[in-house]
Amino acid sequence: MANRSPTGAAGTADTMRVGGSLPDVASGGPRPDVDWQGAAAAIASRHWWRTLRLVAVLMAIGFVTTFVPQFWAREWASLRVAGWPLPFYMGAQGSILIDIGLIVVYAWRQRRNDACYHRELHALRDAHRDSLGPDGAGQGQSAAPATSRSASSRAASAPTYR
Repeated sequence: MANRSPTGAAGTADTMRVGGSLPDVASGGPRPDVDWQGAAAAIASRHWWRTLRLVAVLMAIGFVTTFVPQFWAREWASLRVAGWPLPFYMGAQGSILIDIGLIVVYAWRQRRNDACYHRELHALRDAHRDSLGPDGAGQGQSAAPATSRSASSRAASAPTYR
């Protein structure tokens, strides 16, 4: 039974031990047994949870800045912002300005989150492509016989327009 390595760092694929020893890809030995779809799903899951966490935090901030000052308007009427009582200022324009700021923060943080997601996914894709070897044949895959009618033979007979 193969043992999964506990490394699992972002952007790297988890290699598996085959037969109790590390795989030796350079010498043509056994290739690493990696669950590429599972690794891609884990990357997508991390991206989704980071997005949910960001949205939850920003919505909580938006809720607090929109409803809390109006809820305690009488108690906070003595606090002044730009010469106006805090509840009036927040109701008239402060909450809207904070909401616009939250939209800007969301766009900035989500762009960074998406960039991280794409970096991890591209690193996984590159690791997968490198694990296939120079000829592109993966572990356990055999070349199709030349006599089979595959998509490549249909593509070869398709007309080309130049």
